[in-house]
Amino acid sequence: MAEQNDTEMGWSGSGWMDPMPMASEPKPDPEPPAPAPEPTPSGAEKKAPKPTRPAAKKPAAKKKAAPTNALGETLKKAERAAGKATKKAEKVVKRTAKKTERSAKRTAKKAAKAGKRTVRKVRKAAKRTAKKAKRSAKRTAKKVRKAAKRTVRKATKAAKRSATKARKAVKRTVKKAKRPTRKK
Repeated sequence: MAEQNDTEMGWSGSGWMDPMPMASEPKPDPEPPAPAPEPTPSGAEKKAPKPTRPAAKKPAAKKKAAPTNALGETLKKAERAAGKATKKAEKVVKRTAKKTERSAKRTAKKAAKAGKRTVRKVRKAAKRTAKKAKRSAKRTAKKVRKAAKRTVRKATKAAKRSATKARKAVKRTVKKAKRPTRKK
């Protein structure tokens, strides 16, 4: 192995560097031109003139490059597919998050409405109960008043009757006292 400096191989900011070719290494020489074919003695057959330099090995180079390109294209396709899948997954996650948020908001609104409804119902029931209690209290008060009036009336009538009876008894007694007594 040729002698290497620190700058030729080592760690770079982007990763491990492979050794660079040395300037002292000889470069491969281009292939010499192929010798010209010798003419045939008969001369009857004419062959197509051959080029003086050999044809480049393009098919071999393409065959070697094709798997790399195919691999590269496959990698690119895989990267694209992965990117699309990631974007789809992100969209699905966002959609799901939005749906969850909406449903949570809906549930909260429903709960708030239900709470308000319950409060209203309780208030109405309390008001109804208060009204009923008030009515029943008024009814009871009226009944008590009527009963008291009745009792007063009865007492008054009884007192008047008693007074009348007493007056009559007094008058009778007075009359009896005024009458002359007869002797028999």
